[in-house]
Amino acid sequence: MSTAVKENTGGLDLKTLVFMGTGSVIGAGIVSYVGIAVGYTGRATWIAYFVAIVLGFLSNLPLILMTTAARINGGNYSFMSTTLGDLWGGFYGIANTLSVLVFSNFALAFGMYMNIVFPAIPAKVFAYIGLTLFMVINLFGTGFMARIENWLSVILIAGLLMLGFFGIANARPDSLQITQPGYFLNGADGFYQAVMVLMASTRGYTLITAFSGQCRSPKKDLPKALCIVPLILVVIYCSVGFAMSNVLPVEETANQTLVSVASVLFSPLMTTIFVFAGPVMALATTMNSSFGIFERPLLVVTQDGWLPEKLAAKNKYGIAWKYMLIIYIIGIIPMIFGLNIRTILSNTTFVSSLTSILLIIGIWRYPETMEGAWENRAWKYSKSAFHFWCIVALAIQIFLIWRSLKTASAGMIIGSLIAMIVIFAWCWYRQKSGKVHVTKSWELQ
Repeated sequence: MSTAVKENTGGLDLKTLVFMGTGSVIGAGIVSYVGIAVGYTGRATWIAYFVAIVLGFLSNLPLILMTTAARINGGNYSFMSTTLGDLWGGFYGIANTLSVLVFSNFALAFGMYMNIVFPAIPAKVFAYIGLTLFMVINLFGTGFMARIENWLSVILIAGLLMLGFFGIANARPDSLQITQPGYFLNGADGFYQAVMVLMASTRGYTLITAFSGQCRSPKKDLPKALCIVPLILVVIYCSVGFAMSNVLPVEETANQTLVSVASVLFSPLMTTIFVFAGPVMALATTMNSSFGIFERPLLVVTQDGWLPEKLAAKNKYGIAWKYMLIIYIIGIIPMIFGLNIRTILSNTTFVSSLTSILLIIGIWRYPETMEGAWENRAWKYSKSAFHFWCIVALAIQIFLIWRSLKTASAGMIIGSLIAMIVIFAWCWYRQKSGKVHVTKSWELQ
């Protein structure tokens, strides 16, 4: 099943992986969740962001350690089929699609910021237009999407750093005195809730593990990149969080957009430029790249027989257009029913945490189920230490579920659980029917 392979000298190097990881995680969360976090914990938002980045890293650590052991072609779905068996791998591959609900947050935040520049047009109209536009862009192929994505990313990072650094320079004199009024606004409960909200934007850099097969040296460069990206996030996220919560009084920025601070720091013209360079670019890049992030795994799931083959029909650009349409529909459903960003975030956190628990269990089993991988890992950590970090990651996921249950709607939670039961029953049926033929793809390097 596994064979040693040579390094891919023409593949992705460490620098490229760092840029990809940074671009994959900096997006909608930083511009749509910070104001919500200020409403929960006030001036301590930047501290909550630091804690969220640390907890996000620890929740990702088992997967990071696992990347030191093998080249995994096919992402999390493929190795889950190896470590937990075909049935649970298929369930994970399909159930993870429920996270597409978060697309509504991206679109709604996009609409809010566009409405600031063009107040005559309702925010929800921009939300529908944005989601539709980026679905259409993705239908023209991965190369076309990537060209648009690349030139937007540098502008995005520059825009956010501009706000963060100007905010630090113009913060109130007592901003570092955490005993001042406005810090930890709603006590421990508010701080915990802020951390939960912000963690939605601190863990996504592990998406680059899907490119393990295209790396020059995945067992060395991939885990290094996954450790460097959180350090970059500390600079960008904490500076923006500090600016958002310590330039103006908390009551003026709580549950508001980044424009509430930008309009004070910049001239009207520069504020408009910032809206496009920062928030709009962040949301655009997230929506643009996320269609492909969900579509690619669904193609592999379909090739293995878990879903009907006709769903994977491709257009002339090689894109599974039916899956693109399904992703689009799932994304607009919460908007149609009028759910707000807080409600959608709590429900998607609940769903993603449940699938993440399954992922951690699968990672826990890799030393016993992936023959030769443990012995050939690039980083020599003990099995007891590895299992300890798996337990820590599991505890973090349980914390996220607990916090999301406090604000998620009962109807959405029940609906998500029913959807998961239906998905498992479907996978069991497909496997029993003999239509599933899973190709396990991992290699020792």
